[in-house]
Amino acid sequence: MERTRAQRQERIVEILALLHEGGSFAEAKDLFNQEFDGVDVTEIIAAEKALIKSGLNPAEIQRLCNIHAAVFKGAINEIHRSNLEHEQPGHPIHTLKLENQVLQSLLTDEVDELLKKMKKGDWSNKERLLAALEDLGQIEKHYARKETLIFSYMEKYGITAPPQVMWGVDDQVRAMLKDLIQYAGSEKAAFNPLSEKWQALKEEIEEMIFKEEEIMAPMTLDVFSLKDWEEIAKDSFEIGFAFIPEPLAFKASQKALADEQDQKPARLAAIAQAKETTAEIAAGLAHDAITQETPSKHYDWQDQSSAENVVFPTGSLKLEQLLAIFEVLPVDLTFVDKDDRVRFYSEGQKRVFPRTRSVIGREVVNCHPPKSMHVVEQILNDFKSGTRQTADFWIDLKERKIYIRYFALQDEEGKYMGCLEVTQDITEIQAINGQNRLLDQK
Repeated sequence: MERTRAQRQERIVEILALLHEGGSFAEAKDLFNQEFDGVDVTEIIAAEKALIKSGLNPAEIQRLCNIHAAVFKGAINEIHRSNLEHEQPGHPIHTLKLENQVLQSLLTDEVDELLKKMKKGDWSNKERLLAALEDLGQIEKHYARKETLIFSYMEKYGITAPPQVMWGVDDQVRAMLKDLIQYAGSEKAAFNPLSEKWQALKEEIEEMIFKEEEIMAPMTLDVFSLKDWEEIAKDSFEIGFAFIPEPLAFKASQKALADEQDQKPARLAAIAQAKETTAEIAAGLAHDAITQETPSKHYDWQDQSSAENVVFPTGSLKLEQLLAIFEVLPVDLTFVDKDDRVRFYSEGQKRVFPRTRSVIGREVVNCHPPKSMHVVEQILNDFKSGTRQTADFWIDLKERKIYIRYFALQDEEGKYMGCLEVTQDITEIQAINGQNRLLDQK
């Protein structure tokens, strides 16, 4: 007798619960294979949601999400596709998969092969290994585009939990790669620890490739509009690409746009299903889902008319002059309003951290990795309560010293208006010695 969707869901929850209660991966995989021919992405997410509702810590979901994915690997069903535009060069999903292909080759054809030679005692390949691992660092652009752009649109549709889980894993990959490069470059590096670190990193990267292509991609292709994908593709050039040359610019065909209108009911159903199956996971991760049927207009600020002159208490500037000032300032500015949403960022000649137009209207906590969200929230809460006015941080980023400052903004009555983030590369400033006076110039 064929199971109903509810009965299927109940059994999937039982299989995942078995894992969390200490059962073996093999047992869970066998049970699934015996009872199911396939599973939808939404069924996996709904099962994780049910586990959280029953009292499971959301962090445990992240810890075992690789195992969850592996249980269902090869059995995830294709959901409806409104069009095949994602197979066209330049479409963000096509680009993502192309990068993953090159990434997989780097993992297996380059690093694995070098380690095989080193295992036999040929350490003359150590420098080549280090170069390959440094090349692997391009994955940062791959992850940054996903986190800055795709996650932003997922949040606009109320899909908030999967981005947080995936971003947490991305950060683990970043940390593991940094640790591996540091160890591989050490004079005391030994093969067994080196191999163990590599295998752990490779497993995480390959599992993320699977999650991107078999979980994230199907969900977003069902939910995002073609105009969404066009904006994501355009903004992707601001961040850059990993392992591949710049792709073609993507523009949806007229036929695809017409087909999308015909299939609008199916897309709206997919949006509703995605929100329904992620809302409680999002609650468990302490982030509110946005509940619009369709996303709010992405760039409503672009439609606002502006006067030719902007008048300040201390003078006036033409709009083009004001924009030119922002472009030459040696700092990156980002303004977050009183509701904790990003409303403006400056476009300098070389930003420290990437920003694209999709960030406008996004909750600022979602612009940060999960591990630092609680810090951002605390700063904003302190600003709102008036217990602090500034917060300063400095970090090392690829041999550069980055100074990050947050300032609470208040009106004349002391009412909180928002937060200004000021980011500056101070590497050269720290190296300044002596004097370089105006009169010294020739």
